[in-house]
Amino acid sequence: MNTKKLILLFTPAFLIAGLFLFIQVIRYEPLFPDQENLPEEKPIEVIPVFPDDIIIGAKRPTATVIAFEDFSCPACRRQNELLTELLAKYPEKIKIVWKGLPVGRFPYSTELAQKYSYCTARENEFVKFKQLAFANADNLSEATLAEIVKAVGLSPDELASCVNSPAADSHISRVKQLAAVLNIQSVPAFFVNNRQIEAPPSVEAWVDELGLKI
Repeated sequence: MNTKKLILLFTPAFLIAGLFLFIQVIRYEPLFPDQENLPEEKPIEVIPVFPDDIIIGAKRPTATVIAFEDFSCPACRRQNELLTELLAKYPEKIKIVWKGLPVGRFPYSTELAQKYSYCTARENEFVKFKQLAFANADNLSEATLAEIVKAVGLSPDELASCVNSPAADSHISRVKQLAAVLNIQSVPAFFVNNRQIEAPPSVEAWVDELGLKI
């Protein structure tokens, strides 16, 4: 086989590999690259919980987890499974403060998905929405989100005023600003007692991290 035929044979493969690499770079590049090399500053003493933050779990917990997550993130999806199991095991001991941080850009931006999560939380349907959003993480188009909203028992038309409201924009903006202050470079990012922790790899590891063993 001559050189010209070899080039024609392998060119599509190189193009596909290059496209895949480009997509990964877009999806997982640092959230705040300009801050990566800044001098270390005094850490924030108390991570604020905003009045409109999404709260899951106990009202009077023994352990609180502040979670910055996005539906497009495979590691977030895995952690959602672990935390769902953990909440089922310790329903009166754990509270999760969900701070939806839209980082996904491909194939769809997750900004709209996070706005829907904010609005479904206002209707007490966030948990159902979250599960379906993670299940459809590879296709969070506007049409898919509308179907998810219907599946949780809400009307996309009724939610439209909320999704397009300044309140939803303001909520997302505050989360982004806080993430920048905390220098969060990837999701999921978890904080316990105002200290960022490594994402535990199992339910047992979460139990140990939160001191839940009796």
